[in-house]
Amino acid sequence: MTELLRIEQVTKAFGGLVAVNDVDMTIEEGKILGLIGPNGAGKTTLFNCITGVYPITSGEIYFKGERITLLKQDLIVRKGLCRTFQELRIFKNLSVLQNVLIGMHTRCKGNVLDALLELPSVKAEEKRAKEKALHYLDLLGMADRADFKASSLPYADQRRVEVARALAAEPELLLLDEPSAGMNISESHTLTDFIKWLNVEMKKTILLIEHNMRVVMPVADNVMVLNMGKKIAEGTPTQVQGSKEVIEAYLGREYVAQEL
Repeated sequence: MTELLRIEQVTKAFGGLVAVNDVDMTIEEGKILGLIGPNGAGKTTLFNCITGVYPITSGEIYFKGERITLLKQDLIVRKGLCRTFQELRIFKNLSVLQNVLIGMHTRCKGNVLDALLELPSVKAEEKRAKEKALHYLDLLGMADRADFKASSLPYADQRRVEVARALAAEPELLLLDEPSAGMNISESHTLTDFIKWLNVEMKKTILLIEHNMRVVMPVADNVMVLNMGKKIAEGTPTQVQGSKEVIEAYLGREYVAQEL
């Protein structure tokens, strides 16, 4: 398999606090890698390092063999990495369609002056963008709600809008940050099926942060576990679930001692 993303000895410190500590990670094309760990483990911080939100303290990040360590966020998106956020970040006062169109801005060629002059090329590009946005909404079963205000949708559907916006940027690697946050059990099961669909039908390589093991374990090809900023385990879901160190990180040493 082709290596898509590789991070080497990545560390991120905020003053004296080391949030990510010397982490290595590789994601192969076409795979789903689950990144799990208890609250405060450093999962989202690592996401922010990969996507250029935070400059890393040390280490290197490569995408398709190209070093992207110091690139800005918009350039990283153009390279083919796009993410969702743990806290829902949609524009609730805009329509569903408008939210998805915003995700396409990195792929548009026109500039402000072209738009002000209403050049034919700009109008043609706007038409293509709308058609493509509707295409993604249709794939997600939401085309009939394209004109709905985003705030009027159920929470799970708002999450889908955020994913549609990310897909509109045409990423080769899709990073999902705690997509089940705020969902009930039924919605989480639906989300699991949706992530499988993105991987199989949309051919998306996925890096999935999750605190909820019920979501990540059924879909991930491999799982990496962070605790207090350090990688403590990596392997198949079965291997990771059986790790004493992972169980301790989630449930505590006292629980493991009782079980033994």
